[in-house]
Amino acid sequence: MDINQLSLRDLEYLITISEELHFGRAAHRLHVSQPTLSEQIKKLEAHLDVKFFERTNRSVSLTPQGVELTEIARRILKEAQMFIRIAKKKKHPLCGEFHLGAIATVGPYFLPYIIAPLRKSFPELELIIHEGLTDDLLAKLDLGELNAIIASRTFDEKRYRVYSLYQEPFWLAAPTELPVNLKNGKVSVKDVNEENLLLLTEGNCLKDEVLNFCGLNRNRSSLQKQSSSLDTLRYLVASGNGYTFFPELAINDDKKLKSLIKYYPFAEKSAYREIVLVTREQYPKPEEIRLLFSKLKENLPTFKS
Repeated sequence: MDINQLSLRDLEYLITISEELHFGRAAHRLHVSQPTLSEQIKKLEAHLDVKFFERTNRSVSLTPQGVELTEIARRILKEAQMFIRIAKKKKHPLCGEFHLGAIATVGPYFLPYIIAPLRKSFPELELIIHEGLTDDLLAKLDLGELNAIIASRTFDEKRYRVYSLYQEPFWLAAPTELPVNLKNGKVSVKDVNEENLLLLTEGNCLKDEVLNFCGLNRNRSSLQKQSSSLDTLRYLVASGNGYTFFPELAINDDKKLKSLIKYYPFAEKSAYREIVLVTREQYPKPEEIRLLFSKLKENLPTFKS
């Protein structure tokens, strides 16, 4: 069998059956008759001298070789679909699907500033948001599953194009009853007691930024109080369990917690993180990223400190 005898439709048949493990359901999804589907798979197996499926009267299962080849078929079909999407795109940029990743400590707080402007400026853009940890988002970016990500500048920048969006100040979030040493309305990191420090769990870049800013070792036994989200940290602070550092956009005036938490700016000029837009070095449409970056920069939040 040469390449001219293999069609993308054959691969679609193979993938759908592997997902359904039932020829009737797969045929229904593919809008073909079951006999047509069965016959085409038999021809494909005969041409390639490969058995994709083990069939009985009651079940269908993939052979080991079928598992391997089906995964390759998925990648081929995905690349073919991307080829078609890019070829069909209109001349104007930023239309169709665009997969944007955002780390969890940025996405919920920054995206509200940009969603409406992006929809207004690019009505044919279908923006699909993915949230996760920096390493996971970068891995998906490398695989082409994401077009770009918004993250904190804490990663190895080799292989990436990085566009600086903004510098976001840190604030101290402390229980109302906790005495805080202030000078000119600001607190110094030197006056913060690490014994009561609440942190995000491992893998969150905000944790690394806080430890670096404070000059603390991540392995110290005193750093045991951790949480998986900023919102949970907020509740822990409100409950009097300690204090934490919040990026400014994550500060809110929740009426139920307002009497329980106070936020203080830092005196140190180094009390900030840098948020960036990131894409692959070899991303095929860099002009799209530059246009997206420009629109994001036009709609940045303003900061108090």
